[in-house]
Amino acid sequence: MTAPENQDELQSLKRFNDELVETVQSQQKTITQLREELNLYRRKLFGQSSERYAEDDSQLHLFDLGESAGEGDDDEPDPPKSRKKRRRKKKSEKLPAHLRRKIIEADVSSKERMCSCCGEEMPVIGTDISERLDLIPAELFVWEIRRHKRACGKCRESIAQVPAGSEPGGLTTPVAGSDYGFGVYTQIITNKFADHLPLYRGEDIFARAGMMIPRNTQFGMLVNIAALVAPLIALMKSRIVSGRVLGVDDTSVRLQDPGLPGKMRTARFWLYRGREDHPYNVFDFTESRGRDGPAGFLKDFHGHAVVDAYGVHEGIYLGKHDQIFAACCNCHARRKFVEAKPNDPVAAARALAMYRGLYDVEDRAKQCSAEERLELRQRESAPLMNQLHDWLIEKSSDPRVLPKSSLGKAVRYSLNQWDELIVFLGDGAIPFDNNETENELRSLTIGRQNWLFVGSSRGGEVAAAMYSLVSSAARHHLDVWAFVDDCLRKLAGGSTDYEALLPDVWRGCHPESIRVYRDAEQASRRLTTQQRRVRRREARVA
Repeated sequence: MTAPENQDELQSLKRFNDELVETVQSQQKTITQLREELNLYRRKLFGQSSERYAEDDSQLHLFDLGESAGEGDDDEPDPPKSRKKRRRKKKSEKLPAHLRRKIIEADVSSKERMCSCCGEEMPVIGTDISERLDLIPAELFVWEIRRHKRACGKCRESIAQVPAGSEPGGLTTPVAGSDYGFGVYTQIITNKFADHLPLYRGEDIFARAGMMIPRNTQFGMLVNIAALVAPLIALMKSRIVSGRVLGVDDTSVRLQDPGLPGKMRTARFWLYRGREDHPYNVFDFTESRGRDGPAGFLKDFHGHAVVDAYGVHEGIYLGKHDQIFAACCNCHARRKFVEAKPNDPVAAARALAMYRGLYDVEDRAKQCSAEERLELRQRESAPLMNQLHDWLIEKSSDPRVLPKSSLGKAVRYSLNQWDELIVFLGDGAIPFDNNETENELRSLTIGRQNWLFVGSSRGGEVAAAMYSLVSSAARHHLDVWAFVDDCLRKLAGGSTDYEALLPDVWRGCHPESIRVYRDAEQASRRLTTQQRRVRRREARVA
């Protein structure tokens, strides 16, 4: 073999070797990416659902956030607490006075009442009272309406009778001609949309009380109620879209396909959450995740919608920059770094520490007015967001951060949505994230785990109306049963004062129906969070 042939052979082998090296590197990147995805799916299936992140001291010392973090940077763990011996719980106080009492008289036998000394009966000198809570199952009863007929005994022509539906005591059913009263309708609504039970379990509940009401009958009753409450739901919707800020979120649901028996397709429930000035939750049902649903709902809305980075939302806003603007949820961006933490703990810890500082600012800003909140954000949050942006730019150009890795995806996600992620810095009324809307949507997702699918488009529309009513009541910590029952009675009686039936207005008129323990729970959680962050800041200063 001549020298030129040897040279060609050598060059060919080098090219082949380079190709093999490139193939191996590409496969290694693919393997790394697949491992990250596998670990992510495993964590979603078997790991804890909480996104709360306690930083590792061994990693935090590797970087310094600088003075720009200010008081919002509370990445240090809680200072150690001294263990105190827990006190035994005090004996529970008396049960609520409004509960009906059934009294049991407990006394000694007639023989023991006689004094052993003088033989006289001993009088009662005191009584010890103890209480025990018990339950009687729900009782079905029948309204037997007797409409007497009267006729003249002489002429036999004059006859008088109370018309049907105008009996003494008013209406006994929300739907004319129905065999069921208000309590039954209210119980069906509460079972399915507050207690998350499918209609077939409602059959069992009513059967235990003495009469089974078939699920098809229950659905027909819900259809009638949805039409009855439609004006109230329409008022809540108009109030929400009249504001300048609202939250939007959606979730999938399986929908039976009437053309394909036994087959399912994917539909959507959308939640539109009004802010503090219009505190209502309105659900909408669409057969797809297309933009037609939210575009139709928001056609009269002018302002900012707090959303995730879904393309349908973008399609709505891009054509309407003079009407609807997007404010992306920072929690979604933070969540990407939570997912990246197992694969790149140091980099993820840096991003999460900055987000922790931002959430600390937001925690203090909750008690402020919109103007005060804006000032606080511009003073403390803006430097943190600038710092985060610089870090994202740095990581996006780092060759060690693979584009398809969990960290690379997190960086790219944040940079792609950056203009929408910082909208909150320019308006104190815009929330930092969309967590409150996501939390309100959980009632539906919990129910979906039980009733599994929607039987028809009409069923989805009915469910959206009922969830709007029940979720808005629960948002104000109302007794759902009392609120729904009163709404049905007022609307069936012909009332058009829908304003009085708005949950926030109704709450002010019915303090007895407020679940005060929910208010207390919320306040306690908020106080605990504030105290934890104060301890972290104090420990850091010390």
